[in-house]
Amino acid sequence: MSEYTSSAYDTDRAKPETILFPAQSTVLDESVLLQRIVSRYEVGTAKSCRFLSRGDADIYRVTTGEADYYLKVYRPPREAAHVEAEACFVAELDAAGVPVVRAVRRLDGQYASEAWASEGTRPMLLFEEAPPPLPKDPTAEQMRALGETVARVHDLGDARGAGDAIPTFGLETLEAERASHIRRFTSEQDAALMASVIDWLRPQLAKTPREAPEWGLCHADLVLSNVRAHGNDVFLLDFGGLSRTSRAYELAVVYWNLGHRSEQRVEMGWEAFLAGYEQIRPLPEHLRERLPAFRVLRELAFLGGNAATLPLRLGTEPFESDFMKEGFDRIRAILSEAGATFP
Repeated sequence: MSEYTSSAYDTDRAKPETILFPAQSTVLDESVLLQRIVSRYEVGTAKSCRFLSRGDADIYRVTTGEADYYLKVYRPPREAAHVEAEACFVAELDAAGVPVVRAVRRLDGQYASEAWASEGTRPMLLFEEAPPPLPKDPTAEQMRALGETVARVHDLGDARGAGDAIPTFGLETLEAERASHIRRFTSEQDAALMASVIDWLRPQLAKTPREAPEWGLCHADLVLSNVRAHGNDVFLLDFGGLSRTSRAYELAVVYWNLGHRSEQRVEMGWEAFLAGYEQIRPLPEHLRERLPAFRVLRELAFLGGNAATLPLRLGTEPFESDFMKEGFDRIRAILSEAGATFP
């Protein structure tokens, strides 16, 4: 007889645990979200709320019969004040004619809602349906339009100033919040490389002034999956990474994301993007010579962001064993192009 069928075990089973057991990430109940959360928003009568996907946030599709909306449920430690600031900035962009996917207001005029789950408070926003994704190989016209749109975001960010819940991102943020997560999932050799690279980045990035127009509000996650299109008109999606950071970093994220294409397509897209940006405002100073450093910073930020959220996503998203190794191989390639060599 197994020890687990002992009378002591049976006695314990008869006494249900009354302390709520903590979780890393729960999936919130669809029907309760529909009744308690979606009903607060200016969408008319919603017919359904269905879980759609899990990533850095959980996404639910909300249907009304006339339109679809998407409820984005963030995870701790994201705070409601940050989420509200994100939605307010998106509304300012929309009011200024910048093409964005809009957040929906609640009936009381606010944007963010909150739900308490076992892992903590989870803020959320409701968004309108986004246009179709940007093609895998965007045209030069689309990349030029993207450059113009990003420049307009930066212009409005300069006008907005500071004083709200939007965080700052820089090398110090990477060291304080993400480097330790990378070390958990990488080899000793690559962890040592990261330490050396951070030392190399410090004087490189110190050259960037922390004031407008070189520094300010940025989307900060301009991967092409966060860009949508109607023909040559592009729309920005998902300002969840909204930060005060270097404008050169913002542009470097676009170059970094284009890097998965052929060299010819990268250069075409990059030059068209910069040309569009320059139609609205000057490029960040010394962008081209500082581009390698900001590409490395982006690569580390990408690895660190994935490593930080990985415990919340294991079992729902694949994590390839060579994910970190490939990232550090890309870092070595960037450093080699820049003439900086490390072990």
